[in-house]
Amino acid sequence: MDPGGVMVDGTGGLDEETRSKLVFVPCAVQDAPWLTPDQQIRVVSVASLVTGAARLLAEDPGTAITTGELSRMWALVDHAIA
Repeated sequence: MDPGGVMVDGTGGLDEETRSKLVFVPCAVQDAPWLTPDQQIRVVSVASLVTGAARLLAEDPGTAITTGELSRMWALVDHAIA
């Protein structure tokens, strides 16, 4: 939101550096042989969900919250890291 309280297009709170790191995760994970395949999938899943949640909040925060889309994404994150 701008100082006047008007919604503006944004990145859902992620700065450019964070977004670039999250986008790089799928490429970097394949070069991490110390992670099991299951762990690699979980890391990619969490990075994808965090990036998607930020984009969802930036594009349509009201709908994301009221329709439960955001809570479903966090449930997937919980499942991925459990």
